Amino acid sequence: MKYCSKCKKLYNNDTLTHCADCSRRLISDPHYSSPVRLVTANGFEFERIRAAIDSAEIPYSYQEAKNDTGIQILNSAPPENCDIFVPLNAYRDAVDILIGIGALNDVPVELSEQDINKLKDDTKKAKEEELPEDKARLIRILSIIAFLIVLAGVAFATDALTGWIKSLIGM
Repeated sequence: MKYCSKCKKLYNNDTLTHCADCSRRLISDPHYSSPVRLVTANGFEFERIRAAIDSAEIPYSYQEAKNDTGIQILNSAPPENCDIFVPLNAYRDAVDILIGIGALNDVPVELSEQDINKLKDDTKKAKEEELPEDKARLIRILSIIAFLIVLAGVAFATDALTGWIKSLIGM
């Protein structure tokens, strides 16, 4: 599997060295959370795909396609064409969903079993490295308290400094 970091496109052909769209050098081992362009859609089809991906709780993002005319700005309509991106580790599930709803026009890039196993291992390692929710909450609370202490310290120091300056001037 090869990946273009600019176009966010996957390639099956391991012999390719450059992207067919932008000529950028392809990456042979992308990060498991790298965004991958899933599909380009517009209007009702765009909303239908978003709803299906939402219901499967797959994270995604979208942006206006590069070849979009931008005419929707005049009437505040949604973009004509949007590229929808999913993380690489969710790509296979998202493709299955699009096939299920009949929204995939292009032949999807098939991930090899080796690629799938690597993505699963990387995702598992990342989840193991995450802090448990209660520890993360405690760290957030302590950070807020520390920030408030620093603000109070700055306020008291400023007050003391202005008092000292006033006493020098004799006010």
